[in-house]
Amino acid sequence: MLPWQYPFLWAASGLSVGLMCASVSPIWGALLLATTLLLSSILYLQIGRARIVWILPTFAFVGYMRGMIDRRPPPNPIEKWKGYLVLLRGYTTESPLPAKKTYRVLLNADSLYIYLAQQWISVTGRCIVYVRDSIAADLPIGSRIGVSMWLDSLKYGQKYWQSQGIAVGGFAQTIEHRGIEPTYWMGHIMRLRSRIVQAMEASFPEKGAALALTQALLLGYKHGLDKETREAFRLSGAVHILAVSGMHVGMVLSLWLFVLRYLVPPGRWAYRSRGILLPLLFFYGFLTGASPSAMRAVIMGSIATLAYLLYKPYKAVNALGFAAFLQLSWEPQLLYHPGFQLSYAAVGGILVFYPPLAQLSGEKARKSPLLRYFRDLLAVSLAAQGGTCFLSWAHFERFPVYFLLSNLLAIPLATALAFLAVGWLLLLPLPGLGSWAAWPVYGVSSLLLEAVRLVAQLPGASLELPPLPLWIGVLATIALLGGGGFFLRKEGKRPEEGWII
Repeated sequence: MLPWQYPFLWAASGLSVGLMCASVSPIWGALLLATTLLLSSILYLQIGRARIVWILPTFAFVGYMRGMIDRRPPPNPIEKWKGYLVLLRGYTTESPLPAKKTYRVLLNADSLYIYLAQQWISVTGRCIVYVRDSIAADLPIGSRIGVSMWLDSLKYGQKYWQSQGIAVGGFAQTIEHRGIEPTYWMGHIMRLRSRIVQAMEASFPEKGAALALTQALLLGYKHGLDKETREAFRLSGAVHILAVSGMHVGMVLSLWLFVLRYLVPPGRWAYRSRGILLPLLFFYGFLTGASPSAMRAVIMGSIATLAYLLYKPYKAVNALGFAAFLQLSWEPQLLYHPGFQLSYAAVGGILVFYPPLAQLSGEKARKSPLLRYFRDLLAVSLAAQGGTCFLSWAHFERFPVYFLLSNLLAIPLATALAFLAVGWLLLLPLPGLGSWAAWPVYGVSSLLLEAVRLVAQLPGASLELPPLPLWIGVLATIALLGGGGFFLRKEGKRPEEGWII
């Protein structure tokens, strides 16, 4: 995998190295940067391509500076006032979730009033507020609220919430709703998603796991999923279906290409009209919550679409590097997000291992469309599982034994469910038709649930593994994908460069 063929892959790698250097002690950070510079110098002496070789150390330095800037404490953080009784104001960043006799609200705080000092202070940061007032259940995302409470340390899930940049919380008896925050642009999109979710609930045959699964698959809305459903998908190895990613974005692309083919008359404008897919893809990514896997797929899908419109070749490896570069430049903390790591490792596994796995099939499988579909499904599942095996081990310490069987059953059903659900959404505004169109969606969603639960209940469905340090999982994944790609290139089997997103 040569650097002059995939410059953004090397730029993203350098940026990642720099961000990791900034996250450790100054001594270790300096040593890592010096090692990167030394290895690049040795490579330069070997091949003598200055502009190519210095991509990695240059962007490592850029990443280091970006990481140091990101590590600077925010001005007047909310944690500074821990232990004070305050009137806190800000806006909500997600729908309130029912907790034990309370509602959990994530608040982006911007000001507080300290009762002891009797003064208003501008603050920055987020906190968790547990509200006993039932009015919290009806708060739309982006609502400006005011709550009186004691700021305290988090008592549950401290490690997880600190990774999300939240260190304080508290309990409030009542809540003051002060309208909508107009500058929180993501709130406008999330309120639209909430309205779609409510419309789906109103016309679905019954509220339950089938409806929650449809909402998660189509919109990335997972609040309705119960613990049993999540556990079944995790144990069966089909949990990737619940995360909006390349499969979902690919279906959106296919659907809109199909619509444009029949809406726009043939000719020059029929070709140019596909440019509308670019804003539509980003809108869909934000509508699903802008998760790391969703935005990776959106960026790669946009690059593929743009390459098609400009008559340029699409290189999936380079697009993968460009997506990582953009995401890490915007939000460096994504580097440590499990969803970010697993999403990129899965695509890397597909790019590296799918071509040789697909070539193992016989001539009969290549000629039959049905056999070719299941061959590709098996090859993609094995390649993605291979790419994520060490990271999954480090994060979850479990291995789904029947992941191939689960994917053979779940992916075709999930694809059918997604297309049926889109048709149902289009018919929702029409009286009567929306309720009628929900029945096929309900049937396929229930069938998908039963298939996943069946696999999860098989004997030995999940193999428990000993703990694996995350840094070992990361290094093993890099070695597996990098070594596999280098070996297969020497054997003449180049990475897959099709429309992989």
